[in-house]
Amino acid sequence: MTKSFDDSTKRTTKFSRRDVLRGGAVAGAAALIGSRSGRALAQNATPSPSASPVAPPLPTFSGNAKITSWGFGVEETNPLAFSRVDAFKQQYPNIEIEVVPEFDSQKLLTGAASGNVPDVLWLDRFSVASWAARGVLSSIDDMNKNGEIDFSQYYDAAVSEAKYNGTMYAVPQFMDVRALYVNNDALSAAGTDPSTLDTGNWDQLSQLGSKLVKKSGDKVDVWGFDHKMEGRNIWMWGFGNGGKFISDDGKELSYNDPKIVEVLDWGTKAYDAQGGMKLLESFATTWQGDEQFARGQVAMTIYESWMLGIVARLAPDLNFSVLPLKVKGGQDDVSWTGGPAWAIPAKAKNPEAAWVFIQFMSNLNTWRIGAKAVKDARTQANQPYIPALTGNKVADQMQINEFYESIDPKFDNAVRLFPELLNFSYNRPISASPVGQELDDILDASVKSALRGEKSAQDALDDANDKGQQAINDFQP
Repeated sequence: MTKSFDDSTKRTTKFSRRDVLRGGAVAGAAALIGSRSGRALAQNATPSPSASPVAPPLPTFSGNAKITSWGFGVEETNPLAFSRVDAFKQQYPNIEIEVVPEFDSQKLLTGAASGNVPDVLWLDRFSVASWAARGVLSSIDDMNKNGEIDFSQYYDAAVSEAKYNGTMYAVPQFMDVRALYVNNDALSAAGTDPSTLDTGNWDQLSQLGSKLVKKSGDKVDVWGFDHKMEGRNIWMWGFGNGGKFISDDGKELSYNDPKIVEVLDWGTKAYDAQGGMKLLESFATTWQGDEQFARGQVAMTIYESWMLGIVARLAPDLNFSVLPLKVKGGQDDVSWTGGPAWAIPAKAKNPEAAWVFIQFMSNLNTWRIGAKAVKDARTQANQPYIPALTGNKVADQMQINEFYESIDPKFDNAVRLFPELLNFSYNRPISASPVGQELDDILDASVKSALRGEKSAQDALDDANDKGQQAINDFQP
């Protein structure tokens, strides 16, 4: 099961190597295509090399300072993080940095009141509004008055999620995006030509699920179709069905929008046709991490972009495709995205040094250092290099042009697809609410109750809407 970067404001936050790379451990693009209609060309054209983009100058810092970062892990087993922080230490020997790989959110709230806070926070962008509304974060706009970081180079979804009430409170770094992973051999064995799969024909997807599932008695050997609504992908399917989750001003929930009810009911029936959600949950206990698709335990699944790296590592010869999900009955693609960001607490002791650190970690040349370290590590392990989705379109393009080497069409097409999807992906619209995490948890619990057959889709979403609306109404900074 997938999980969010920060499932609770009271949870200890720790970003492991997997968590850091989840924000976008997979994929750049041979060309950053802004139009959906350009995908056929993008997936079949051979990219031509372009001039290497020039990085902005690094900031200067006089004097000496010590900064503390909470939430970002820099283990040597994570070359993308380790190499960049190590480069910072070499570039700025006058700034001592203490890296604490986890933090307790309650401790941060308490520290914000007393002034006992770190200088830098690594947090889920989805939580930015919540922390900003409570006065915990400094304005990045105030820090970035001279445009040291050019946010026009970033994906819109990342920038909007790092804002609260129109003010930038964090600097996006890493993204994920979701698409449909398909085992082509499994489809062929079920009598379906993979080339005829229409991801806008949702009835076809659900019908294929019951054909693709394989059982030995009551035991599941292969799950057919995992739409992963239980993994917070109700957002993706709801968007694709034309649903609206919350009003534009963030004050009125509409979880029980008929279009969202319809899609949850469809998702429940899709699982029931394969044996039911509870059977899937039981089968999922046999999976190793997020390796179920690579190991042939699931034939067709919605998943994050970073799973491509798992497939490359475990099953490079797997006959698979990664396809964009299309809106129901249409041709437009639909996806949603999330990821972490850097922020500076309002009462940080050394905000200027913290801002230097964030600028350095966001610099194009620093991404080059990280990309080289990852590629070197993959080469030593005899594994293919898959670029990160950084949150910055220019950095993503640079990694492809300068570091990515073609593997084969199935990987190359996926690498091209993910950044294109990011150009128009949604983020969770409740991210703009100071109670966004609570709203997300409420919806997730209700979705699971419907998928398990404990409530109807209508009743589950009515309950979620009532509870979520109460959380909005009760919020006080």
